[in-house]
Amino acid sequence: MGIGNNMLEVQEDGTLIMDGNRIVESHSGDGKQIDGSYPTEFATYSFIKNMTGKKKKITQYVLKLTDTIIDRAEGESSGSNIANKSITITIHSNPRTHMLFVKIDGDVHDSIGLLGEPLAGNRLLGRDGVTDMSYDWNEYGEEWQVRDMEPKLFQENRAPQYPDPCIYYASDGGHLKKTHNLRRRLLADGEGENSIVTMEAANNACAEYLGVKKENCVHDVMVMGDLEVAEDPSYNG
Repeated sequence: MGIGNNMLEVQEDGTLIMDGNRIVESHSGDGKQIDGSYPTEFATYSFIKNMTGKKKKITQYVLKLTDTIIDRAEGESSGSNIANKSITITIHSNPRTHMLFVKIDGDVHDSIGLLGEPLAGNRLLGRDGVTDMSYDWNEYGEEWQVRDMEPKLFQENRAPQYPDPCIYYASDGGHLKKTHNLRRRLLADGEGENSIVTMEAANNACAEYLGVKKENCVHDVMVMGDLEVAEDPSYNG
């Protein structure tokens, strides 16, 4: 994530990198974290680290931004009705599954790319700012893959890099294979002899979620073959 000239990277194991510097927590001799040893600010904004999930093993970073909005009724004097609107960016890193989740609450007025554009409403627009790609999340994700001539945000250039397409995984009779689906998906019913987790077990583990959130949870549990995937709070987002 870049804000102005400041860069923030969260790796899949929860490691935090700010402006190219890997952040290491300071602990006392008995293993307890020393107060004030971890960053509480990024690019002048409030930055908080928590451990979340049922077993408190998922790293959560919360960046709080605030926009000042002037909502002045016609005929009122200048400077009236000033309100603050909060924007929060939450990042979950699950070291068990190596899955990252990013959630943004509030409207980022100058955002583009995967975040979408505020004036686009519910549409997901391509790089030309016109083409509506809401009908195909796969194509939308590929559209905004970082190009070879664009600035790099991450420390390492891991494959695939543009122009090579993104690589994702689905299941073929219980075995993972490379595919071009945007999200990991299990295409079988999960009842085969090679399956690690059954559909019934996955549905039970994800029972507290609804709609597409439950669907995402069930598929991820089955592909990962791990019921604990359902404990990730990102499915509540």
